[in-house]
Amino acid sequence: MQPTSAESDGAPTWLWWVLGAALLALAIGIPLLVRASHRREWRADLASAEDEVAWFARVLIPELRGQASPAEASGGWNIAESRVAAVEDRLTALEPSAPDDAAQLRAVSLRDAVRAARSSIRETLESGRPDTMAQDLDAVAAQLEQVLGPPAPEL
Repeated sequence: MQPTSAESDGAPTWLWWVLGAALLALAIGIPLLVRASHRREWRADLASAEDEVAWFARVLIPELRGQASPAEASGGWNIAESRVAAVEDRLTALEPSAPDDAAQLRAVSLRDAVRAARSSIRETLESGRPDTMAQDLDAVAAQLEQVLGPPAPEL
């Protein structure tokens, strides 16, 4: 029996098929792994932004509510507003790079809620009405909580 041309060159034909399959698997697998990594990073960024929104609703607003006057609350708001603006900016940046429509909708919903809350707090504090300040801030926190959903159970 005569050896085939592939066998006469020293490499069996099946080896070339295996190498071809391995290269094809790499060509398909690497982009999938990169995409999965980007998706994980995006979701981690969103989770971090959600934590900031939760801080806004569950820590900052109650602190502002506890102030004796709108002027005192305005002082606290002036200090913290840049942090709230930063999370709004992060959510805006996350929107176009969302891995799917549901994730994009989540980022947009959170961003819009933060934007509306910032505006409402400014209006509440600028009005200088101590008689409605607590109720107005409670309403803002409730709107943020509605978008956030229920708090995660403590373990």
